Amino acid sequence: MTRLDRMLEEKRTEYNNLQAPDSLEEKLRAALDDEKTRRKFPLSRIAAIFLVGAILTYNSSTLAFYGKQLIGYDTVMDGTLLQLSRMGEGQIIDKSYLFSDGIRVQVDGVMLDGNGMVFFYTIEDTTKSKNMDDVYVRVSPDIPFMNVGSSGAGEIIKEEHMQKWVFTTDEPPPFFVRKVTLKLSNERGDGMWEEGEIDFKLDRNKAVGETIRVPVGRKVELAGRTMTVEDMSMSSISTVVKGEIQDLMSLGMDRLNEEYMMPHNMEMSLYADGIEIDRKGAGMSTDMKGTRFDVRFDALPKDTKDLRLDLDSVSVHERLDMELEIAEGETLEIRGNDIFINSIENGNGRTYITITTEEGTRIPGVRLLADGVYYDLLETSESTYEKKDEDILNTRTLEFEGMGEDLKLSLTDIRYTKTYNQTLYEESIE
Repeated sequence: MTRLDRMLEEKRTEYNNLQAPDSLEEKLRAALDDEKTRRKFPLSRIAAIFLVGAILTYNSSTLAFYGKQLIGYDTVMDGTLLQLSRMGEGQIIDKSYLFSDGIRVQVDGVMLDGNGMVFFYTIEDTTKSKNMDDVYVRVSPDIPFMNVGSSGAGEIIKEEHMQKWVFTTDEPPPFFVRKVTLKLSNERGDGMWEEGEIDFKLDRNKAVGETIRVPVGRKVELAGRTMTVEDMSMSSISTVVKGEIQDLMSLGMDRLNEEYMMPHNMEMSLYADGIEIDRKGAGMSTDMKGTRFDVRFDALPKDTKDLRLDLDSVSVHERLDMELEIAEGETLEIRGNDIFINSIENGNGRTYITITTEEGTRIPGVRLLADGVYYDLLETSESTYEKKDEDILNTRTLEFEGMGEDLKLSLTDIRYTKTYNQTLYEESIE
């Protein structure tokens, strides 16, 4: 996988330290000898003034980026974004919108790569009269043909009457997009919403390095279906694993058969040279392409030599339509999950059924069918846990209103976690 090596070299422009020319000292000394005033400046200070002048002349945008991005957002950026900001990466925006109640939203800058966009913006109370804990402004990209899902972090700075925010979209704008619009919604103190927007021209020349995609192409069995882990995208900002849970045809068949299967959590681990990379989040979406997922990690360290991606577990919510007879000491098997019936007891017109399952297994849509009559679940007792071999078992008691001789459990859905501990991708670079 030689392309990984290319990515880790990162073709981004770094700002080099300016150095005074060799002839500068001689020229400065000659100028000082001719100076008649008694005020003297150390040579190093004069050289510094010349250098600052050069920086202000040729790199004013870089300094502006430093002032707006690095200083103001240190506490809400992760380590990777902080490092990129210190290098002056990104595009300055410096555009704002003022609402009628004095709340101003200012977009200071953005970072763009093949995995998404990072927005840096400030929400400020210009009247200095509001409690910033109560100020809520929605900020969302309005970009054609783009998934607007995002994640981020913010901080309230009460003494300055402002909030600092950093949020990242789940994907970059399409290649043909040149203008980005942010839709703003301000919840005013009178309970009404005020709308606004900020737009700017996207400069793709300021993208943060290149993004390398490597194919994974692993198929994994999941709830009787095939999940595909397609590829891994590596950039200076993040590493994103993407794939498909169901294609459009499989999704359509489920809808036709009134079936439902949706993972609600996916645990993956990414290792670079044996060190686990921080996970940033995960997302799932259903559209005309089917049901898809992505798992986001921090950027890989430079000069990574060994890379490994593991699928740890997947938690699933599945719709059912089952009625199963129950008896003490029997085990029900549902979608590969065992539900052991420990005991069935009656009292005060109620039925108490104690069950044991694996830790991640839940049956929230359960009812009791007793002598042909359905009874809803009233309460579930506090769970007790026991470790057995490599599994953690969960025991609890289900309480139903009603009794009978012929007993069944009616199940409409189940939640469970399937453990894989499977390596999906592994590569070593000599």
